[in-house]
Amino acid sequence: MIRAPHKPPSIKEYVFMHLFSILALILPLLVPARTTSTEERREVRCDIRLTSTTLKPGATGEIVLIFSPDEGIHINTDPAMEIEFDKSSLVHFTRITSLPKTAKTGYLDSSKPVRCSFTLDKNIRKGKHTLKGTVRYYFCSDTEGWCNRFAQPIDLKFTVTQ
Repeated sequence: MIRAPHKPPSIKEYVFMHLFSILALILPLLVPARTTSTEERREVRCDIRLTSTTLKPGATGEIVLIFSPDEGIHINTDPAMEIEFDKSSLVHFTRITSLPKTAKTGYLDSSKPVRCSFTLDKNIRKGKHTLKGTVRYYFCSDTEGWCNRFAQPIDLKFTVTQ
């Protein structure tokens, strides 16, 4: 088999190939990352914490959710906020114990925390555990007339003692 001699690239082709390679490496860095459901919305910040990180088997625990919406944003209470834990037979969501509303609008009063309770199974083992789940809520613009549903992840660490 006879092969044709290899012709080296011209200067124009050489510059084009290198410029294309550099752009292919830099361009992905310039594109902003997409928001996913595991990230906080920038219109509403939500701090989720346990009132006690040490619990006993069969105990009742409490989660506190502190919402901080931007100016001009409110959180609806209708449709209702939903709190759901990942499937586990050892941690059971009980109920939302406090959902403060403003008297005038019925929207969530974000100056006060939302509270919910859960119970631990009596057979939960001693040691470190993670409570995972989701808080789903609607937030709306007061002036622009739009609303969004958002799923905020719950990821809380706690320790079970005997």
